[in-house]
Amino acid sequence: MAQIRLVLEKQLLTIQNREIISSGDSNYDTCILTFDKSWEGFTKTAVFYQDKTNVQYAVLDKDNTCVIPAAAMAREGRMHIGVFGIKDTAVLTSTLETIEIAEGAISGGNISTEPTDDVFLAIIAQYQRIVEMMVQYESTASQFNEQMAEQNRILETLNAFDVVEISQRLDVIEDRMVNYTNLAKIIMNREVIIRDVPIKFVNKVCKVENEVITANSLCDVYFDEYSFEIASKALILPVAFEGYIELSSSIDIMDELKANILVRRN
Repeated sequence: MAQIRLVLEKQLLTIQNREIISSGDSNYDTCILTFDKSWEGFTKTAVFYQDKTNVQYAVLDKDNTCVIPAAAMAREGRMHIGVFGIKDTAVLTSTLETIEIAEGAISGGNISTEPTDDVFLAIIAQYQRIVEMMVQYESTASQFNEQMAEQNRILETLNAFDVVEISQRLDVIEDRMVNYTNLAKIIMNREVIIRDVPIKFVNKVCKVENEVITANSLCDVYFDEYSFEIASKALILPVAFEGYIELSSSIDIMDELKANILVRRN
């Protein structure tokens, strides 16, 4: 088994050893890469090709190793190797190196030339992380769409590697991501936070009107630090109606309080 050792110093890629690799190898030869600090935090993907119209990808594992895709060394000749990394909105690409592939017992049509999907699975994972952010109220639906658009702009910069037809593959993935968008919208519509609501009790009752509240809503009221000291002396019960919530206090509270209201809608 050949194991090619590569070193990344910023964007400069160098090969430390040159072992013999024969055409036709499959799930056998590997690469191990060493990165400097400039690559920390990046999801790193190795790029291999003999023909620029048939680029192959392999996402590096936690040890920065990967198996060389069989389709990238299907025949005798020169194989190009490079790396790119993605972190948030940043893209980092390396220079290219080459390895000579010797003629093996099998080659060419004996090997599948279908590109691997690892890099696209990594992109989907990034979209999933965005959806998780939305669940935690760290993003809005419009921000989610902006993130998707930004991701597409990032991928366009991969032309530095002559990645052919990647936009077409991305279109397929973007169609899949519509499901995640719909899921995010459902989540955002189901739970809503009404922030910085003034609470003023009159005869132990306060009515808070908001169109997001329905009769079937479940509402939780969270007072700020100052207001909590006052509200904690009383039993305050929220009851939801169509278009408003009614808060009832067990004692008279004269001060105006401030609260955030979490509305869960069925």
